[in-house]
Amino acid sequence: MGRQGRSLTEEQVQKIIRLLIFTDMTICDIAKRMGCSHSVIVSINRRFRVRHYAGMRREWTLLNQGQ
Repeated sequence: MGRQGRSLTEEQVQKIIRLLIFTDMTICDIAKRMGCSHSVIVSINRRFRVRHYAGMRREWTLLNQGQ
């Protein structure tokens, strides 16, 4: 279960970015693994422009592969 109002460390943000880039885990799966909300993962994805979903839930393209 996530902890509301808790800030993520830089290491946690970088791990989320790596999971977005290098795995096929869904946003919900990443949120469960990291103990945060779905919206946190979506926010990080948008901020760092990692995955582009083009209106689809289960298909995406990587935008930022160079990390």
